[in-house]
Amino acid sequence: MLVVLGAAGALALAQRFHLGTAATAASVLLSLASAYIAWAAFRADRAEATAVELGAIAGQLAEAVKNQWDDEAAVRRVNDPYPLPVAWRAADDDLAEPWQLLTDLACALPGGPPGDPALWPRRAAGLSGQGADIGEVFAERVPTRRLVLLGEPGAGKSVLLIRLLQDLIARRTEDAPVPVLFSLASWNPDQPLKPWMAEQLRSTYPGLRAPAPHSAIPATDAANRRADLAEALLHAGRILPLLDGLDELPPALHATALSALNGALPAQRPLVLASRAAPYRAVLRHPDAPVRLNGAAVIQLRPLAPDTATAYLRRDAGGPHTTAARRWDAVTAHLGTASPVGQALSTPLGLFLARTIYNPRPHSSPNRAIPHPDELCDTIAFPDRTAVDTHLFNAFLPAAYTPGSPHPPRWTAEQAHRSLVFLARFLQNQQAGSPDLAWWKLPHAVSPHLRRLTSTLMFGIASGCTLGVEVGLDGGLVPGLVIGIAGGLVIGLLAAFLVNPAPGTRLRWSPRRTTAGFLSGLAGGFVIGYENGSKNGLSDGLSNGLGTGLTLALLTGIAFSLKAEVPDLTTVTGPVTLLSSDRRAFIATTLAGGLAGVLAGALAVTIGGLQYGLVAVTTTLGTLGLACGLGIGLTQTAWPHFVIVRTHLALRRKLPWKLIGFLQDAHKYRGVLRQAGPMYQFRHIDLQRHLAQQQLP
Repeated sequence: MLVVLGAAGALALAQRFHLGTAATAASVLLSLASAYIAWAAFRADRAEATAVELGAIAGQLAEAVKNQWDDEAAVRRVNDPYPLPVAWRAADDDLAEPWQLLTDLACALPGGPPGDPALWPRRAAGLSGQGADIGEVFAERVPTRRLVLLGEPGAGKSVLLIRLLQDLIARRTEDAPVPVLFSLASWNPDQPLKPWMAEQLRSTYPGLRAPAPHSAIPATDAANRRADLAEALLHAGRILPLLDGLDELPPALHATALSALNGALPAQRPLVLASRAAPYRAVLRHPDAPVRLNGAAVIQLRPLAPDTATAYLRRDAGGPHTTAARRWDAVTAHLGTASPVGQALSTPLGLFLARTIYNPRPHSSPNRAIPHPDELCDTIAFPDRTAVDTHLFNAFLPAAYTPGSPHPPRWTAEQAHRSLVFLARFLQNQQAGSPDLAWWKLPHAVSPHLRRLTSTLMFGIASGCTLGVEVGLDGGLVPGLVIGIAGGLVIGLLAAFLVNPAPGTRLRWSPRRTTAGFLSGLAGGFVIGYENGSKNGLSDGLSNGLGTGLTLALLTGIAFSLKAEVPDLTTVTGPVTLLSSDRRAFIATTLAGGLAGVLAGALAVTIGGLQYGLVAVTTTLGTLGLACGLGIGLTQTAWPHFVIVRTHLALRRKLPWKLIGFLQDAHKYRGVLRQAGPMYQFRHIDLQRHLAQQQLP
């Protein structure tokens, strides 16, 4: 601020005492060196101020992780009416390392075994347990603290990981690593694991972008000034990764992923990996290159016990002796059998769907006819488990969007079904089956040609009208608008191919871009001065050219110095917050361009480089800068492209106008979506695939 105010004062004095252009320019240029020194000192001071002790940061991260997953567990109704006691056993011998090998490996680890060997069971069978035992099993019974969790679709792997995370945080001591849940669905195994994990940490916990203490940075990276707390925590082993969804990667990448995990996280690093049993078994039995997770014990989830499922359904209906609970008598008689309904309700997912569809709620409308669960026992209508699963998925959305819920939906079941089918098909067809629903990727739901056309039109009309008004002041409004819009469309077409629809989380000053902008402006000014000098004399031409160059340098330097930070993923927690941040970045970038134009106009008049009057010059350059800022905002942020595509899809009745509000409602009140950091996911991958197979209404 002192440098800026000093430069402004110098310009004011130059105008007051009628100093020449060259003297004014020299004084301003000399201030650039002090400006750089001041900025470098400021950055160094900020870096030292943020160099905090990693133990305190790990403690703060543990609190953030706890709050995040406590809230998500409440949204998923994990504890309503009570946590479902999922049971597990030691996996078959062909899926796990020999138990003696695991104990020997743990004893041979540097520094000794991670736990107390007296607590280890003598055989792998001692890993069996259920419900709340998962924390004790991992922390005390697994010798290497490396665990693979296998289960069938809907068996409760993700929920069990959440319970393990909550238990490990409750047990955590000051020096223990922080358990963090990662979804492998967004990982490309060709990308190194630790940089990907660091990006995931930054995306969900933005405070980890702060500079790391120098002592915490690896020696090989000591010169890397961009090292942050996320990298430092990973390097120091203070993150315990809980990796969910190996099976959600393409099957061809399963072996590559396991090999990458072994390379990035050696045997002394604890971890948990969750997967469906069949894909993991397929990797172990690969005829050419079988791979397993090194040093890991393996457990496998059991089907729900019949009495456990029965008690859960009746308790959710109000208690074992209520009228609503007696509605389940016929169904519970089939639990534990090989009947279609018995198999379908042997998993937590099946129970969740069934209770949502068939159990009445206190706020249910008296006019709503609640279906009776006896229909599930009809083997003619539902001859196999697949038929029952399909029926439960089909009936789930109407039940979730009933008007009589405590938070009545703003969309009908038909509208919600149409929108969710479109989103599921988008993920399946345009996103290669990924479960991650990111709002900034919605532009990929339309063709690239349409995206470029809309970006061109938006930029062309907005900037064209701005420039056209200025042109029209001298030559008529209509010709000016035509010329301005035509020029804007040409520039917009070029900008459309530079569009990078990724969200910008904040604006940051880029010294490299500022320097490039100033030098480009000065070069342009000297070229203009040289041309004028050939006609009006070299001295006057260079003087005017220098003034013009400084004007252009200020315009381009300010307009291009502010850049919306575009990370690989995101830098804030939650899709809604990220959208708001990206919108602010777009508006700020556009206004910064306009401000740069106004300041450049004032400078041009002050130093005498342009002689057309303060109002005319500042207005003209201000609108030019505004158009420039708009173009930069379009290429640096995702919000404008999201708005255009969302509007297009809403007009075609494929998505609601208030899409973000719809997604929030589907996550928070309907249980259709879950939230994974800055992205949404369907409640279960099988629900997504089921909806993706349906035709759009």
